[in-house]
Amino acid sequence: MDGILLVNKPKGYTSHDVINVLRGILKTRKLGHTGTLDPDATGVLVVGVNKGTKIMKYLNNDEKVYQATVLIGQSTDTLDKTGVVIDEKIVTELTNVDDVIASFKRNYTQTPPMYSAIKYKGKRLYEYARKGIVIDDIPSRVIKIFDIKRISDIIYANSLASFDYIVHSSKGLYVRTLSYDIGERLNYPAHSKELHRVKAGKFNVKDSYTLKEIEEGNYKIISLSDALSNFNKLVIPEELNHHVKNGMAISLRYFSEYSLTRLVDEDDNLLAIYDKHPTEPKMKAINVF
Repeated sequence: MDGILLVNKPKGYTSHDVINVLRGILKTRKLGHTGTLDPDATGVLVVGVNKGTKIMKYLNNDEKVYQATVLIGQSTDTLDKTGVVIDEKIVTELTNVDDVIASFKRNYTQTPPMYSAIKYKGKRLYEYARKGIVIDDIPSRVIKIFDIKRISDIIYANSLASFDYIVHSSKGLYVRTLSYDIGERLNYPAHSKELHRVKAGKFNVKDSYTLKEIEEGNYKIISLSDALSNFNKLVIPEELNHHVKNGMAISLRYFSEYSLTRLVDEDDNLLAIYDKHPTEPKMKAINVF
């Protein structure tokens, strides 16, 4: 049982909680995940099982698609609904909402929230936040927003407003911060009310399994080779068996492209990952399975 398992993370679970539950169900401790989700968030969580943990690094930079609900008129210390309200403003009527949302479709400089797992001087930011310590020089990051749009009507209730939007971005996006920034450009405090991850790289929540389904055995593991289907593929000829088994460099003549390549046997079992040697006209082993 080696490969990738797609989990539809429920509310109330941290990503680590999900791993702990799966360790009991799958009877293995060799589990890992990419792209942490907040406890209140739902959606697809990509989990590596056994040897699947060895390919996590190739999936960690994948683009993401999120569906979110932003509440306009209140901001919280955590930037989501789990926090304490720290600013309020009565919402009358929002204008130019779609133009404001569209303005984020570009390279977007974002500062991670205090309640996040980003490390600062050896500690997680949330560790400082829980002690009431505010870090003023959190390093910003540039996020690429490929697409973003509103997907619901604007709902007005209790002097507040809310609407749903969907965003497709590069790795590292904090949707909580994005929701806050959308509100700021509308001249209102705001926070993220709901968050659902639709896609992580090529993996869609539609193909994921609930913890209950996994517990009942109703799931499938994605093979190591299929999980890396965006890589070039080489079915190794017999004369290369010894080279691959021992992680030896291989002549470029066997490869159609000189970039990350998965080497597989005739049954599509992943044997190794190779990449271009930095100084020699060869392909070198990055991982051998």
